[in-house]
Amino acid sequence: MGRKREFYIVHQDKDIFVVDKPAGLLSVPIPNSNVKNLFDLVAEHLGRHGARVGSVHRIDRYTSGLMVFSKNERAHHNMLEQFKNHTPERCYLAIVRGVLKEDEGELIHYLKLIKEGFRNIVVDKEEEGATYARLTYKVRERFEENTLVEVYLDTGLKNQIRVQFNEIGHQLVGDQHYAPEEEQEPLINRQALHAYRLAFEHPRTGKKVSYEAKIPADMLRLIDRFRWNRERAEES
Repeated sequence: MGRKREFYIVHQDKDIFVVDKPAGLLSVPIPNSNVKNLFDLVAEHLGRHGARVGSVHRIDRYTSGLMVFSKNERAHHNMLEQFKNHTPERCYLAIVRGVLKEDEGELIHYLKLIKEGFRNIVVDKEEEGATYARLTYKVRERFEENTLVEVYLDTGLKNQIRVQFNEIGHQLVGDQHYAPEEEQEPLINRQALHAYRLAFEHPRTGKKVSYEAKIPADMLRLIDRFRWNRERAEES
């Protein structure tokens, strides 16, 4: 058997390197830690060709999907500015508990990062350290007791999607960090969240480019089971 690939290359050119990160792999290094991470793997891969790799954004360790890295200083500065200004389109697929009634919606909260558990919590707008968080969503498919949604990030705070959906009573399936009862979910051992589509202005041409990452096997397994449950309920 061949060596398992540590990440999948979606696109690369002189300026950018787009990859599909597997769940469980850190996006960037942790200070004073030697834990394997995507940035170091990409830097090692591209370093053989003299590229100067830059990190411009990140996704959670146990979230799968698209990340883009810059390959030179000019591209790095451009991409950093785009993410700083929240202009890239970041579409995630999430499977949440409960059936969302509205076909689409908007979630606005104020989040604060706390040291305990290194997590974000929802706080009052006036609280010190409160940071504005906004996302929109569209229902992609409803099941008996769960919903598959497309989530579009307007801001990009730590764990934002997980925190905001948990706050409205629709925690992500498998998200043991914010919903400990999810430890009982047998079909997935991480949050059902996938960075599905990423679109931005190419740093060299200025033209909009868009990339997609296939839904990973563990989330497909969930979707298949929930569809089967729904079909059985409809037949009875």
